[in-house]
Amino acid sequence: MGRIRILDDDTISKIAAGEVVERPASVVKELIENSIDAGSKNIYVEIQDGGISYIKITDDGSGIDYDDVEIAFLRHATSKISSDEDLFNIRTLGFRGEALASICAVSKVELITRTKENDLGVFIRVEGGEIIEKKECGAPLGTTIIVRDLFYNTPARLKFLKSPGREGTIITEIIQNLAFSNSSISFKYKNGDKLIFATKGDDNLKNTMLSIYGKQVNDNLLEVNYDDGSVSINGYIGNNALAKNSRNYQSLFVNNRYVKNKTINAAIENAFRTFTTGDKFPMYVLHINVEPSIIDVNVHPTKAEIKFQNEQEMYKIVFDSIKKAFSTTKTIPNIIFEPNVVSKSPLTANQERIDFAINEKRDYNIPDDSSKEYKYINSDFSFNEESSLDDLKKEKEEIIITGSNVENKLPRLAVVGQIHFMYIIAEGEEDMFIIDQHAAHERVLYEKYLSEFSDAKIQSQTLLTPIIVELSSTEKNIVVENLDNFAKIGFGIEDFGGNTVSIRAVPVILGNPNYKELIFDIITEIQEVSGNFYKSINKIIYTMACKSAIKAGDRLTIAEMNKLIEDLRRCSNPFACPHGRPAIIKMSYNELERKFRRIL
Repeated sequence: MGRIRILDDDTISKIAAGEVVERPASVVKELIENSIDAGSKNIYVEIQDGGISYIKITDDGSGIDYDDVEIAFLRHATSKISSDEDLFNIRTLGFRGEALASICAVSKVELITRTKENDLGVFIRVEGGEIIEKKECGAPLGTTIIVRDLFYNTPARLKFLKSPGREGTIITEIIQNLAFSNSSISFKYKNGDKLIFATKGDDNLKNTMLSIYGKQVNDNLLEVNYDDGSVSINGYIGNNALAKNSRNYQSLFVNNRYVKNKTINAAIENAFRTFTTGDKFPMYVLHINVEPSIIDVNVHPTKAEIKFQNEQEMYKIVFDSIKKAFSTTKTIPNIIFEPNVVSKSPLTANQERIDFAINEKRDYNIPDDSSKEYKYINSDFSFNEESSLDDLKKEKEEIIITGSNVENKLPRLAVVGQIHFMYIIAEGEEDMFIIDQHAAHERVLYEKYLSEFSDAKIQSQTLLTPIIVELSSTEKNIVVENLDNFAKIGFGIEDFGGNTVSIRAVPVILGNPNYKELIFDIITEIQEVSGNFYKSINKIIYTMACKSAIKAGDRLTIAEMNKLIEDLRRCSNPFACPHGRPAIIKMSYNELERKFRRIL
């Protein structure tokens, strides 16, 4: 008997569903796009368990006729296109006619709908692609669809889903972008019993951004406008005060469709960096409108990647538009000054000291100035996004609290002074040393924090005045999902209602950094590894050490400089900050005399 068989329709439907329905967010996206194409003015989304067990979407769109309801659940049934010529002038969001068929093939679906031409609506229930029930019923204008038990009949798919919290975050991002691309529609979104956000639907993109990102972005958004008759660009880009450590806050739309295009993204970021400092990424929500015939949406299930006929021309248009926004707008960010509520400096005399020993396998040497350029040794524990708590504990095992053999690695030094409030000059018996005060203190804090975290001994202190932080809905979800994990790194954080949280306790070791900024940076690190806190913990500790360390420009006393050097001597690797930048260099007195030609 032959081995090749023709698959039955049920199996074919489930395979096809896998191309359209990858996760709960795919369902939400497809159904909301159908609601938008139906002319809805109000869309209400509710999910439970990250959309795995329950998704409900209600709209006030045109609805579906009684005779068309069953057809809507068939593959390649659509009202959006009628021939291949329509593929080159797509103006709707959905056009393949696979959404409902694919969704109902792997879930239990209930749909209630009514058109304005009918006094009664229709109810239909479909499970695994089979129509179970259909009847007339009373219903408001529009459509309500409920999707339950996603992948109930394909359990292998469930294994590849993230946690309900992470799946919910992905859904939130999808709805945010759909709201950004449809500011004339009011979106209301609930996750469980919590209202995540509600937009006004007043056709004002800035108001939509404020509803989602919070009012704190209001004064730091620059308007972008361009129109030459064939290409128009409008939207907002954040100034340097809203710059982020990742591209998670970038939304680009072409003809109201959320898309990705490397050329456009490069144009935006390159223009942004001509007016800002640092290597962070701009926040933006930008709309580009062009003739559909000059773009290719690839007729792909995700419909996210696009290409323009003339990418170089589009690059120049976008680049110039962003430059104009920065050139014609006040770009100095508003700064909110807050009272200090914790101790001034992490280098107080009574600061607890942890003595670190050197792992005998390591062979560190302070770089010698024997050539024209200073040499340095990179930190031998580099960040890996796959790092876990076990990796950190293994690293910590090499930083034993004994203090032995330290003297053989970095000699005792006498502080001479401070240069430019940035570098410490110190002398040993045979060499002169220059220490970068920020890099050195960052190394000290990193190793101490790593040790305390691995031993679960991080000490917290309660703030006299809690710090209230306003977040976007996505950021708020990440914090709330990780409240216990924040506690493990020394932060006492509580839900403060709306999109705000309250920081009530902070790690003692950190001193007094900008805690608002630090929380945003930690959120970004968690987002970078798909919401997995422990995969991001190493980089979180890097970030916390960097933000809390003495800064370039800080004036230090001789006593503070001596203490910093002594703490540095006790580190496992005193010669580089955790990122690998040099913390200390040396020049022998012999070399110094040669440079002054005292000796040949």
